[in-house]
Amino acid sequence: MAGVSVRPAAPGDEEAVARLVERLKILNEELDQHFKVVDNLEDVAREYVKATLESSNAFILVAEEAGNIVGFVRVEVVDRLFYKPRLKAVVTDIYVAPRARGRRIGALLLEKAAEEARKRGARIISAVYPVNNEIARSFYERLGFKTLQEEVYREI
Repeated sequence: MAGVSVRPAAPGDEEAVARLVERLKILNEELDQHFKVVDNLEDVAREYVKATLESSNAFILVAEEAGNIVGFVRVEVVDRLFYKPRLKAVVTDIYVAPRARGRRIGALLLEKAAEEARKRGARIISAVYPVNNEIARSFYERLGFKTLQEEVYREI
């Protein structure tokens, strides 16, 4: 992974990260029809990134290579109110550009995200992803993640 560094996202990174968010959400849609993206995906992705950068309860780290952002991870730190440990980090999004895959950049992003979350008081880390995303399931299993809870839904 020579030449790849991970750092906190900065305001100047908003556009590059928003493009990667868009690619991730389109991939989710391709994997599962229940994740139909909104028509104004570009605007929503841009606002999502901006709001995260301004949040005290969430953060984005980027993987950078030769001055280009090739991946990102977005994490929320949430209070589990009734459970110990109280603070949990939740990986809501992680994406590595196709040209940068296969070099453990995703694992590096996750490792650095866990370090940052721990600094913020979290003692466990979880991840959410579409159930049909076998790539994500396999990725997290390889890194030692176990099922914590199930989410079910129905249309109303």
